[in-house]
Amino acid sequence: MALPDITLDVRGLPPPEPLEQCLEALADLAPDQRLHMLIDREPYPLYTMLDRDGFQHECTFEETHFQVTIWIG
Repeated sequence: MALPDITLDVRGLPPPEPLEQCLEALADLAPDQRLHMLIDREPYPLYTMLDRDGFQHECTFEETHFQVTIWIG
């Protein structure tokens, strides 16, 4: 049975808290889960870390914020 996706809302938090919370959530991510991070700005530094660690990601703009979806590649 697949685990439910995780939603992490870090809107309004000052750097580096969004990045730190995202990395903590990714440490517990199961292979069949996705992490949906809601954030005020596009987290460019995160993308390099995700690529390095074998994660896939997709970013979309949702009117007032970005949604970054992350999964194990």
